[in-house]
This record gives sequence, structure tokens and C-alpha cells, in this order.
Amino acid sequence: MTTWCNECCQRIELLRRLLFGLVLAVSLYPSTAAAQQTVEERYQKAIQSFNEAKMEDACEVFQQIEKESPGYKNVHTYLTPSCDSAKRTYQQEERLYKQGVDLFDQQHFEEAKQKFTQGRNLVLRHAKYRTEIDDYLKQIDTRMREESLFQQAVQTFNEGRDNEAAAQFSQIEQAKGARAHDASSYLERIKDRREVAASKKTLESDQQAFDEAAKSFNDKRYPDAKARFQSLIQKGSAHAAEAQSYLQRIDVAVREETAAREKTKKSIVASGKDPVQVAQQIVGEARTAMGNGQYGAAVDKLRTAEMLDPANHEAPPMLKTAQEMLDEQPLRLGLAAYFAGKYEEAEQQLGAYVGIHGTKVALAYFFRGAAHASRYFLSGEQDTREKELAMADFSALQKDSAQFKPPKQYVSPKILSLYSQAVSRRQQ
Repeated sequence: MTTWCNECCQRIELLRRLLFGLVLAVSLYPSTAAAQQTVEERYQKAIQSFNEAKMEDACEVFQQIEKESPGYKNVHTYLTPSCDSAKRTYQQEERLYKQGVDLFDQQHFEEAKQKFTQGRNLVLRHAKYRTEIDDYLKQIDTRMREESLFQQAVQTFNEGRDNEAAAQFSQIEQAKGARAHDASSYLERIKDRREVAASKKTLESDQQAFDEAAKSFNDKRYPDAKARFQSLIQKGSAHAAEAQSYLQRIDVAVREETAAREKTKKSIVASGKDPVQVAQQIVGEARTAMGNGQYGAAVDKLRTAEMLDPANHEAPPMLKTAQEMLDEQPLRLGLAAYFAGKYEEAEQQLGAYVGIHGTKVALAYFFRGAAHASRYFLSGEQDTREKELAMADFSALQKDSAQFKPPKQYVSPKILSLYSQAVSRRQQ
């Protein structure tokens, strides 16, 4: 019984070992098959990468397969070409990167961007210069935007639109980029140009004030002339010395006028005539002269009437009206010449009215500009000087009277278009 039990146990142990061996064999077989299958799958994937020109991926997998399973299928056929191609791609990345850097240093940003972009688009898993390329591309975008804004600012500056140009250059300067120094230089030029323009404007205003004072003197409106010349002296005008000499001439003229008035009165009294009646008669003659458009003669007569009879109530308002009509005569003659198509005469007459800076000077500027514009369009838009003169007059009237409304019914649409351009340019 004991012997039988021992044999039984030995058989059971043997059976157990056999079963364990079978289980182990079964478990190992699938692993070997799986390994074989994995190599094949990777091989096929590498082939696919090769055909899709993903040489870096193909090279890496073929190298792994060759290491694990030397001589596996056609690995050698593909391994060298794929690895050589991957190597050339890395070399191409380096070459494009260096070319881009050289072009960037030469400030050829568009060409540099093309090189960097080509390098950036190469299919590489471990790109060596990817970070540097991305940094350069960002710099190029910044520089190109800056350069574009700078060129726009320069053009705006050259067109004389200083306010807009100053805003653009200030933006560039504050960004502290490559063009910051150039922008600062342009801002200094704008400052200088504004100072020159302000100085010129002051001189023009000063000259205009002096001309108006001199006209008042020549028209024998001595109180008005005296007040104007005194104002010029107080402001420290460049014409202060001339204004002082005019004040002396005014004193002399007033004394002479007073003496002449007294002499005339004495002469009339000596002849037995009543100065008051004579003055009234002269006022009537002045009224007739005004009716005939002889405003200069009317002014002289009314001044004589004032001397003879300072208490005459008709003479002062008539004298004021006659003087205004006399002052506006160049404007009336200029407008008449313009509508008659006599543009040269219109320019002369309207220019004379602009010179005295009458109350309707904006109208004179507009129609003198219209006369220049008409000559420009009649030349087939070839005489650009006439266009420039027209634009200058249209701009000047805006400076003198920003609320001026052009009489659209009396000029052509082309002239109105030119006027609108001048207004827009001045407002910029």
C-alpha cells in the first residue's frame, strides 16, 4: 500500500510538471508571435513614412528594426536613403536658418522671412533651430509693421500733414524699435517746421495789421489809424518804428486838416456865405455822386462838409457808407470780371480787395481761387501752378473765416471739388 502511494505521488508530480511546461510553452508562444508581429508592423509603418517623405521617422524605425532584427527583410534598402535624406533635411534647416540671419542683419526682412518660413516648414521631429526661427519671425513681423508705419509717417510728413505725422512718429518712438531714432529726428523737424510756420503766421498777421493801419491813414481815417499804429507799437511789432513815424505824420495831418478847415470856414465867411448851408449843399452833391457810383468823390465831399459843419448829422453816416462802398469797389469789379470770364482782371481786382482785408475778404479769396481754378481747368489740368494758387486761396479763406459757406450755385462742381480738397487738407 505504501509502495503504491509513493508511485502515485510520483506520477502526480510528473503530471504537474508536464502541465506547468505546457502552460509555460503556451504562454511564451503568443509573446514570440506578438514580437514578430510588432516588428512587421513597425516595418510597414516605416515603409509608409518613407513613401510619405517622412524620412526622419522612417530612419529612426529602420534603425531600431536593424538593431533588434539584423537583416530583417529589405531594411537595408531603405535605411541609408531615409537616414541620408533626414540628414540633408537637418542640413537644409541649418542653411536656411543662417541665410535668414544674414538677410535679417542686412534688413532684407521680406527675403529673411521667406528663408525662416521655409526652415520652419521642414518636417523634422527634433528641429535644431525651431526656437530661434520662431523668435526671428516675431522680430521680423514687428520690424515690418514698424517700417510700414514709418514709411506712412514719412509720406504724411512730406504731404505737410504734421499733426498726423507727429502722432505716427510718436508711436514709433515710444515703441523703442529700430526706427525710434529716425522717428525722433522727424519729430524734431516737425517741431522746427511748426515754429517756422508760427513765426511766419505772426509776421503775416503783423504785416496785415500794419497794412490795414496804413490804409486807414491813406483814407484819412486818422483816429482809426492812430489806434492801429499804437497797438502795433505795444505788441512790439517788427513795424514798430514805422508805426511810430506814422503817428507823427498823423499828428501833422490832423493839425493841417484843422488849419484847412478853419481856413475854409474863414474863406466862406469872408465871401458872405453860411458854412452850414454850404456844408448842406456839399452833402447833396455827395449823395448824387454816390448814386452815380462815384464813391471816391463822395468821400472827399463829405469830409469837406464835416469840416465846414461838424454838427451836420447827415455827413457822418453817409461818409461811413461811401467809405465802405469805396473799399468794396475792387470786390465788385473783381466779381464782375470773374462772371464775364476775364479771369486775369478778376484776380487783380480781388487781390486788391484781399490786400485791404475788407469785411468780405473770404468771398474775395474764394472767387480769386475760383478764377485760378478756372484757368487750371481751361489748360486741360496742365497748368499746375494755377491749381496751387487756387488751393492756396481756398486754404487762406478757411484760415480767415472757417464758417464760410461757398456760393455753390455760382461755380462749377469741379471748382467745388477742388475747394473741398483744400478744406480737407487744412483740417488734417
